[in-house]
Amino acid sequence: MQFHLHADSIMLTGPGPGAVLAGGLFAVSRLSWQWSMVAEVFTLNNLFVGLLFFLMASFHCAENSRQRRKITHWGAFCCGLGLCNQHTLVLYVLVIVPWVLSRLHALKELPFLGLVSLGFCFIAGFLPYIYLPISSYLSTARWSWGDQTTLSGFLTHLLRAEYGTFSLAKAETSVSLNRMLQ
Repeated sequence: MQFHLHADSIMLTGPGPGAVLAGGLFAVSRLSWQWSMVAEVFTLNNLFVGLLFFLMASFHCAENSRQRRKITHWGAFCCGLGLCNQHTLVLYVLVIVPWVLSRLHALKELPFLGLVSLGFCFIAGFLPYIYLPISSYLSTARWSWGDQTTLSGFLTHLLRAEYGTFSLAKAETSVSLNRMLQ
């Protein structure tokens, strides 16, 4: 897909040589293949970022309010789901959401119930967080970040208070970094 910049809008056109070349180079990239077998949050985060950009472009090109409403609901759901995976997505969400809401407001397509509906879609995307306290209580969340059976432990994980420390493994007693790596 190519983007053509005009003074007042972005038009999407069909695939051209640049898009085919970019996709082909990405497909045969050694680094892409090397990391394709690693279970890591960053790759999934990239998927959500790409999905949000796709939804944003689709929203911009939507021909009527029904299409925009459908796209915004999927976007709200993907924002919630993506934030369950990696909080750095908030950097994109903080730009995209105000833009979408301002466009809807300008088009007079943002009633109060529509805003509530978008909120519910976001919360539906955020539902995987329900699994954390349940799995922590059942002791099935091995190597989870802390104890999410309490509200304090859940908020510690949700707000990533332990991120960047060496306290990343769930244990009843203190575990040294050396022992944890073994």
